[in-house]
Amino acid sequence: MARMLRESWRSDAPSSVDDARDRLIDAAETCFTRFGVAKTTLEDIATEAGVSRATVYRYFEGGRDEIILGVVLREGREFLESLGRRVQHEETLGDAIVEGVLYTVAAVRKNQHLALLFAPEVAGHTTSIAGASTALYELTQDFLRPIFEQARAAGQLRDGIIADDAAEFVLRMILSLLSVAGPRKRSQTKEREFLRTYCAGAIVRE
Repeated sequence: MARMLRESWRSDAPSSVDDARDRLIDAAETCFTRFGVAKTTLEDIATEAGVSRATVYRYFEGGRDEIILGVVLREGREFLESLGRRVQHEETLGDAIVEGVLYTVAAVRKNQHLALLFAPEVAGHTTSIAGASTALYELTQDFLRPIFEQARAAGQLRDGIIADDAAEFVLRMILSLLSVAGPRKRSQTKEREFLRTYCAGAIVRE
């Protein structure tokens, strides 16, 4: 495998398979920013990384779809770590939901690689993007589920609320805010009131 790695890059060969995969994901991120997710080809990624198509397939047998998934999962994990740090000091579950939703929407809009998945011109047009969106959805569900399971055990959720469903509801609210423009622009204060009433209010026991 070490010989394979040396032959795949003309100089500064990666030290491991994980290093090689990370470099290809880096190249894919650069191409997504330059061309957009839908228009980026495997050849673009290989050229950016300075390797052949065969080398890309050596580390990503699923080709372009698997690389897109790799980009989304890496970005998603890094973001969820920062989100966890952001909401862990909120005094109540309701506050954590409101601030977490606002933080997520703002962060995704600023993150070029995650935001591209919600762009109207690419959303739903390719199986690779749909697959990456599904993976990001599942990753976020896994992050939210234990929070709501703990809240349910502490009696903080409304009667009949299921942890998995609560996690899905909050995630769908985030996706809606990202993809559908509201009828009017709200101030941050009004946006917090809206989320506290209709998002947190649907889940958290008063």
